[in-house]
Amino acid sequence: MKSHKFNRRKFIKSSSLTALLAGLNSRLAFTRDEKMNGEEAPVIKEYRRFGRTGFQVSDFSSGNPSNEAVLKALLKRGVNLIDTGEIYANGNSERMIGEVLKEFDRTKIFINSKLYSEGGFPSKEDVIERTNKCLERLGTGYVDCMQIHSAGNTQILKDEAFHAAMEQLKKEGKVHYVGVSCHGNNWAYDNEENLEKILLSAVDDGRFDVFLMAYNFVNADMAEKVLNACEQKNIATIIMKSNPIYIYGLLEGRVNRLAEEGQEVDEYTQRFYDKYKVMQQSAERYFADYGITDEREIMLAASRYVLSNPKAHTTAWDFRSYDDIDLMLGLSGQRLGEKDKLVLEGYNEFMGPYTCRIGCSDCEIACPYHMRINAILRYNYYFSAKKRQKYAMTKFARLQNRNPSELCRDCEGYCETACRYGVQTRSLLAVAQSNLELIT
Repeated sequence: MKSHKFNRRKFIKSSSLTALLAGLNSRLAFTRDEKMNGEEAPVIKEYRRFGRTGFQVSDFSSGNPSNEAVLKALLKRGVNLIDTGEIYANGNSERMIGEVLKEFDRTKIFINSKLYSEGGFPSKEDVIERTNKCLERLGTGYVDCMQIHSAGNTQILKDEAFHAAMEQLKKEGKVHYVGVSCHGNNWAYDNEENLEKILLSAVDDGRFDVFLMAYNFVNADMAEKVLNACEQKNIATIIMKSNPIYIYGLLEGRVNRLAEEGQEVDEYTQRFYDKYKVMQQSAERYFADYGITDEREIMLAASRYVLSNPKAHTTAWDFRSYDDIDLMLGLSGQRLGEKDKLVLEGYNEFMGPYTCRIGCSDCEIACPYHMRINAILRYNYYFSAKKRQKYAMTKFARLQNRNPSELCRDCEGYCETACRYGVQTRSLLAVAQSNLELIT
C-alpha cells in the first residue's frame, strides 16, 4: 500500500487522543485547594541511610527540577537530594539549582550531578575542567556525588581519565563521592550487556558509591539483583523510572486521522494498529476486572512498591508542579497494601506483554539490524510518561537505525522471540515511531 505523510502539528491539535490525554492530566493534576481540603501540605515522612555516604536521605528526591518555585517548595517540605547533570538543559538546570541553593543550608542538601561521555573521557584534565564548570553553575564549592552519566557498557566503568580526575577532586574537597547512572547497553560498543550486567560490574569495581538506576514492579527480577548487591557493598541507590505506566500514544489517532482524510494507511501501520487494538482490549479487561476507574491507582501502587523496598533509598521524581508535589509527597513513608499488590499483579498479567523493561536488552541482542530498541522505547517513555515530547523527539532524531517501519516491515520478529517477558516489541516500536517521528 502507498504511504502518505501528514502535518504532525495539525494532527496533534485535532486528534481525539489529545482530549484523552487532557482528561488524564485533569484527573492527575488536582488543584492544591481541592487536594489539601484545608489540611497541611504533605511533607517528607521518612529518611533512609544513604549507603556508605551516611547521609539521611528523603525517600522522595528531586529528579531534574522544572523550575525554581517547585524546587524551593520541595526543599521546604523535606526533600534533601537533587539529581542533575551537565547536559540537563545545556547546564541551565545546574544554574537554576545554584540560584535556589542560595536560600538554603547547603550542608543539608545532597547534590548528585553527572558527566556524559559516549565513548570515554578524553583526559583527566577534561573531566576536572567539566566538573569545575558544574560547580560554577551550581554556585557551590563541592558536589556531593559526581557520576558517569548513562553508562552504556562495562568498559566506561573503568575509564581511568574519569577515575584519576575523581581521585584528585576528592582530595581537593570538590567531589565527595563517585557514582554511575545506567539505562542499559549501548549498541555502539557491546550488544550483549544490559543494565544488570553493567551495574553488577560497577559493584565489583568497588570505586562507585552511588547508583542511579531504573527500578519498578515490572523489572524487579533484574533490578533487585543489583539492589541486593548494593546492600552487601553499602552502595547508595537513587531510583528512576519507578512508574512504568503510560498511555501508549498516537498510533490510533494516526490511523483515524488518515481515514478521515480519505488516505490509505500503509501496511506496516495497519498491521501493528490491529495488534494495538488487542492491547487496548487487554487494558480494558484489566481495568474492569480490578475495578480500576483511574490510571492514578496504578501509578500510586507502583510508587508504593518501590517505597516498600528498604534497599531503594530514594526515588527521584521529575516534579513539574505543586500538584505533583502534593500527590507524591503524600506517599512518603507508605508501603504496598493488599489492594496495591492485586492491582500490580493484574497489570503484569494483562499488560506485561505491552510494557518494555527498559535496560533488559534481550531484544537488541537478537535484532539483526542492530536497532537501538532500548533507546527508542526509553524515548517513548519520556514522550508519553514524562510529557517531555520535544526532548524525546530530538533524542530520537539523532539515533541511527531508528526506523522501525522500514527495518521491522518484513522481519520475522527476532526481538519478540528473544524477549524473556514476551513483550510485543514491534507493536511498541510502531507506537514509538508514531509518537517520536517528526513528519512535516
